[in-house]
Amino acid sequence: MNEQFIKDLTKAVKKTPINQELPAGTTSRRYEPECGVQKHNERIHRESAVAEGKNLPFSFRKPLKPMGRNTVVQCDNCGQYISGTTVTVGVICKNCGKFSTVSEVLFDG
Repeated sequence: MNEQFIKDLTKAVKKTPINQELPAGTTSRRYEPECGVQKHNERIHRESAVAEGKNLPFSFRKPLKPMGRNTVVQCDNCGQYISGTTVTVGVICKNCGKFSTVSEVLFDG
């Protein structure tokens, strides 16, 4: 077959609605659970808590660590102001050249 024809056919197939994925929540559930959605979700949560210690072919991921918001911190050795985040614990200060713990600077305003 002609390569251009194959490319055009591939583009046309990709544009068809049957080949496109819908975002979550755009359609209703395929079926309604017998006991209701809330009890169904509670049962899933309860059973997954029981299955935590078992050797399963899948795993539950750990919760994401907080990133912290940008703020100004102060070197505890020399008092130099440094930009950091709310979760910053220590830095190598550019002013004194030492590793130091930091404290968050609170501005009145």
